[in-house]
Amino acid sequence: MGEGFEMRTGEYTVSPIETPEDGTKTKAVAQAVFGRGASVLLPRELDWGFYAHKEEDYVGGVLLEKMAPGEGVLSWIFVDSGAQGHKLGSRLLEAGIHAMDEEGLKTQFSLVRADNTASWNMFAKNGYTRPSVLKSLFGYSVKGLLKRFGYSLATGYSTWVRDDSRDNASVHPKRWAIVKSLLFSLFIGAALSLFSLRGIEFFFIGMAMVAGITALRMLVAYPIARMSGPVRFDAPQGGTPLSVILALAFGAWWPTFGFFVPKADIWRDREFARYNGMQAFATWMSLVLVYVAMSFLYPGVFHAGLDSILTLIIIYQVIPFFPFDGMDGAKVLNYSKVLYAVGVVVSVLGIVLF
Repeated sequence: MGEGFEMRTGEYTVSPIETPEDGTKTKAVAQAVFGRGASVLLPRELDWGFYAHKEEDYVGGVLLEKMAPGEGVLSWIFVDSGAQGHKLGSRLLEAGIHAMDEEGLKTQFSLVRADNTASWNMFAKNGYTRPSVLKSLFGYSVKGLLKRFGYSLATGYSTWVRDDSRDNASVHPKRWAIVKSLLFSLFIGAALSLFSLRGIEFFFIGMAMVAGITALRMLVAYPIARMSGPVRFDAPQGGTPLSVILALAFGAWWPTFGFFVPKADIWRDREFARYNGMQAFATWMSLVLVYVAMSFLYPGVFHAGLDSILTLIIIYQVIPFFPFDGMDGAKVLNYSKVLYAVGVVVSVLGIVLF
């Protein structure tokens, strides 16, 4: 499984994980990159994959596993911030693809953070495409469904697939993304009251609130994203099944919002990163605005349950680490610490004062 495969890139070397010590050190890098919260998802023992290092200094890794006959998954790929800029991500991905090819795993999955332009470009250049949510779940083997379903719960992430046996016309699905997102928001809004028995008035307000917030975020984000060039709306993928489950079972809203991205399959990373952070800040602040407006327009319904739902939605945006790193706050923090601090202050004041 890749034993003996090794490559050099500048002063760094990519080597196969062969000993428990290799696995322990590689896992420590993953925890540093993704945050301590990611520990619950990382395999207990890392026995298949590769790590990047400079002598004894471990700086990155890629973790692999078999999902089903003929199917594998590149479950994690990461590089420490101090070692970025040396194309280690591409070398690790190349090593992972090579190892899975050797094992006869022709269908290869991975999980990519939705706003990580460098990762999107890297996977796109290596033959990966991004299927729809339904195709990612039900378009492949039944045996690997449970694993793929687990990936689909990760909010702000997308499942990508490399499959030489299928003809994929485009890296990213594009059709009817805005319409699909608005219809999904109507469903979630209805489920908030329909299955939590909050009454018919809350039913219609819930639908209007979720759909209205989703539409408002699109309107606010579009002109900012458009400053980077031609864009398209990217419907949410990761987290949508979780949103459905929580809405139907508990009457709770787990936010899964799409965002605007460049039309091109390969993005100009540095140019778009700025506008991505700015549109995330604008959409975050639009949530606070809705919170304040609803407290004035519908005080009775607002204090009968709407306030708790909206408060949680805003809190989700404030927390920048896993599993909330796909929300607005994390995107803003990656762009500007000052802007993130402003967002936190405005959010706290909005909740406390209203």
